[in-house]
Amino acid sequence: MKPFNALVDIGAALALFVLSSVIAGSAAAYLPEAFRLTVVVVVQGLLLIAVVGVLLAWRGQRWRVIGLVTPVLGDGPRALLAYGACLGVNLVFIYTLYAMFPSIVEAHTERLGFIVQQLSAGLPFPLLVVVLGFVGIYEEIFARGLLLARCRALLSGTWAPVLVSSLLFGLGHLYQGWIGVGQTTLIGIVLALVVIRWGTLWPAIIAHALLDVSSILFMEAAA
Repeated sequence: MKPFNALVDIGAALALFVLSSVIAGSAAAYLPEAFRLTVVVVVQGLLLIAVVGVLLAWRGQRWRVIGLVTPVLGDGPRALLAYGACLGVNLVFIYTLYAMFPSIVEAHTERLGFIVQQLSAGLPFPLLVVVLGFVGIYEEIFARGLLLARCRALLSGTWAPVLVSSLLFGLGHLYQGWIGVGQTTLIGIVLALVVIRWGTLWPAIIAHALLDVSSILFMEAAA
């Protein structure tokens, strides 16, 4: 793919990401408050998968181009390795910040707790796991699939596309505050390297889902 076409796709994908957020938020506004965040997550996820599908079809490409290939047994151990690496970088980041700015980290934790409460309210745990699994699927298809692939077509080397795509992924979590942006950017870097190393999205998808589920469990246990 030519760099200009990759740049166009990145711009279109980001614009449609914003549009999907607006549409999902508007659709949820008429629902009971307890289910709004869940509806936003599901609707936006479906829209983003559609966006990726349209952009791939526009370029005459198939899903395997962005790493959505047939799963294999080796994806499980790779996912656990990616999950452990993500936990490691996140813990180092958070505890380093906490040592310097404890009050800011505590405020960030409270913000995340409120988001978790909104997402999990009214949902039985098995259904919550399904929703979080879906989040792992659509965010990885969008970020480590489309954005990373297009950044690799636009930028040379490994680190430049990894860093740019991960920063874009992090900025998509600005609602979590700047600490959340930092966390998700670092996690994005780990998952992008995993995708490049093994050429498949599945370890990243599974690791992402595990991170979300374990984060929910941790936040609820600490509440």
